[in-house]
Amino acid sequence: MPAHASSRPARCATLGVALALSAAVGCAKEPLPPRADPAAPLALSQVVIQRAPDAKVPPFRFTPEDEAFLDEVQRGCFNFFWNAGLPNSDLGMVPDRTSKPTVSIAGVGFQLSALCVGVERGWVARDDAFERARRILTALRDNPNNKKAGLFFHYIHPQSAGQPSEAYEHVVSTIDSALLFAGILTASQYFGGEVRSIGDALFADANWKFFVDDHAEKPWERGYISLGWKPDKLSDPAGDGKILPYYWADCGDEHRLVTFLAVAAPREDHRADPALYYKLRRQIGHYQDTGPIVYFPWSGALFVSFFAHCWIDYRTLGTDDPAAFNVPHRPRVDFWENARRTVRLHQLKCEANPRRLPTLGVNAWGLSASDVASGYAVPGLFPDPLPMPGARPQYDYPVFTATDNFGDGTLAPYAAGSAIMFDPDRAVAALRHYRALKAADGSPLLWSDPSRGGYGFRDAYNLPAGAKPWVAEDYVAIDQGPLLLAIENARTGLLWNLFHGHEAVRQGLLRLGLEKVP
Repeated sequence: MPAHASSRPARCATLGVALALSAAVGCAKEPLPPRADPAAPLALSQVVIQRAPDAKVPPFRFTPEDEAFLDEVQRGCFNFFWNAGLPNSDLGMVPDRTSKPTVSIAGVGFQLSALCVGVERGWVARDDAFERARRILTALRDNPNNKKAGLFFHYIHPQSAGQPSEAYEHVVSTIDSALLFAGILTASQYFGGEVRSIGDALFADANWKFFVDDHAEKPWERGYISLGWKPDKLSDPAGDGKILPYYWADCGDEHRLVTFLAVAAPREDHRADPALYYKLRRQIGHYQDTGPIVYFPWSGALFVSFFAHCWIDYRTLGTDDPAAFNVPHRPRVDFWENARRTVRLHQLKCEANPRRLPTLGVNAWGLSASDVASGYAVPGLFPDPLPMPGARPQYDYPVFTATDNFGDGTLAPYAAGSAIMFDPDRAVAALRHYRALKAADGSPLLWSDPSRGGYGFRDAYNLPAGAKPWVAEDYVAIDQGPLLLAIENARTGLLWNLFHGHEAVRQGLLRLGLEKVP
């Protein structure tokens, strides 16, 4: 969600549009080409989403030319995380977007992880990156008005790390806190020292149980983690307030990241029950020859399938087993394979392009949250729902049928680019396509040269028929971040190795019965 003060809709990935999507009932219906017949109904215990034995998983081998190109893309993202915050604060906390100084804690989570990549790639000295991380974490720790029960307000001031008056919303956000903590744990493991001691203490203070609502109005929503908490008085941001009546109840990447970190909490009195991770509803569908897919019916934006993968190494965890935690009516899922299938769905539907939108094509795919000409949008694509015999409506799957929303055809380069963790060839081809686009004067349409301090790809673009191309003016932290981290994981697995090296993460995996597969 872009963290700036305006009336612009907020992003589903972070709190604002997640609230809107919780109350939404549908999207604009799009005509689609003929589809394969639905698979025969199966008992959910028979549905297993697992990769083929010969599936290629990261780290991938790239050609020297592609390695050099990916260096450029990553360097542009890193330039943003290193430089964009400095005009607003000597802390160097990255702004949510370049047009506003306000900081989103989700962006800071990506920034802390980006510092590790920058050191490894030789773009910044380790001591300088350590000091940047230390200053940021110290500021987060020392301001008592930026958190409740150890989780953080979505937006903070770039200098004080307190509540900015111009923030889009004043809400403690569980998903934005989760993205922050994922970055904190990664930086803690990489830098050690004071970064580790401050970061680990912040994570230990996070009381996820405070946000578990056992008294939700709807019985099928009880026991899930709320999207957040809102203070009664802005003048007393950490005083009395209320849990928001919206919940992480399904199985998108944000739901799993929030719930995983809650299970990984070091303190037992702050920790969620491991069974909650498996209780997340797993709606299943399919499209053409993808095989079954678990999907989030309220948003088909591609980021919903790769955000958690920036840190959680699902390629090594194999197929999980909800039944082992006494949670029925849930298919067994290898979430790396599930994401690969979702990426393929986006490729197929954008290539089919039923509305003949000029921007979409073979190397131009992946609908996701981004700036658009009219403000901000969260388009998305969905599989066809499959029957779930024996499953209870609402308790095991939502009673809602999603329909595709192509929006105006705007594409954000980070979407296909982040899919490099699952389909490297098509992701690189898409990034090269975006890099090659030209403006009328022959200059790059989307690209700002990183070797000259540029930030690489703009946030989004559209090529409307008979009109001038539209290009987003801003760079957005939660779009630059996954692109940088996903490419690094596809190349080296760095962020996966660091995150999984942290003791809290290892203990969380043990509680969930998730072990590395050969």
